[in-house]
Amino acid sequence: MLGSDQRIVRAARVSFAKDELLDVSRDVKLIKYLLEHRHSSPFEHVVVAFEGTEDLWLELLRKVRNPTFQAYYDGKFVWLNLRNIINALEYMPSAVLNTLREKLPATFALIEGKEVKDYSTDQAYAKERVETSCGFVALVDKLELNSMMDYYTFVVECPLFTARQWFRHRFGSYNEVSRRYVSYEPDFYIPPYLRKQAQHNKQASLEEPVEEPVNSAFLEKVRFYTQELKRFYSQMIEKGVAKELARGILPQLMKTRFYWTVPRISLDNFIALRTQEHAQKEIREFADAIKNMVGYRGWDKVMRL
Repeated sequence: MLGSDQRIVRAARVSFAKDELLDVSRDVKLIKYLLEHRHSSPFEHVVVAFEGTEDLWLELLRKVRNPTFQAYYDGKFVWLNLRNIINALEYMPSAVLNTLREKLPATFALIEGKEVKDYSTDQAYAKERVETSCGFVALVDKLELNSMMDYYTFVVECPLFTARQWFRHRFGSYNEVSRRYVSYEPDFYIPPYLRKQAQHNKQASLEEPVEEPVNSAFLEKVRFYTQELKRFYSQMIEKGVAKELARGILPQLMKTRFYWTVPRISLDNFIALRTQEHAQKEIREFADAIKNMVGYRGWDKVMRL
């Protein structure tokens, strides 16, 4: 199993940029709220694998009358995230449910309408963390069974434009800071220099700055306008403007933070594509860091598209 009671809470609380907090009584109340109000995405960051046959896997797919239900089979293990398990509780093997009651004591007590007597936590905020020029990526947890469906959870801080490129990798689960909920002063990524546009690749840049004095002058304007927009944003919040509207003036250089839980087959696809020379420098640094942390196995090569 990948995850804990706290992992669910962390994935939910990142919306408020409070994913580092631990308050068991409040955490339990939050899990209860998420279950009652069907806020299901945080449960996707808990993943379970159990030995089973192809027939068992196909039987699950046939019996669960929910078109959103997802379960995967790698030839030995059936893989589901907790969101899907909750939608198929009556069809789960008893041994799986017993293990979940042990590993997720608070969540399963709430699911089954029982008194919460225990709460499982993550060992640490992150097992490994790497700083890049524009943020950081940290390995939160991993579940490795030598399968294309091995799972990993990362927490990432990066500029908005990098996050939007990242989210194009759809086979995985994301939960992100929301400026509908937070109003603290934003932080911005200011590049050390402004790279030149590549002439033979319309989407790429060269690893060299534009000529001086243009580079220095434009960078000074970048710093000026980001600070002005930050001040204007704070003024709007102070005057009662809704956060969900005030955030619209903040530029893509603003940093965001998100949790990413991803299977190995998709992770390898991310690494293969984003470590290539034509990938943008900022996301390439993250892909290189992730490759160094967990390696690359080439499972993406079984995908045709």
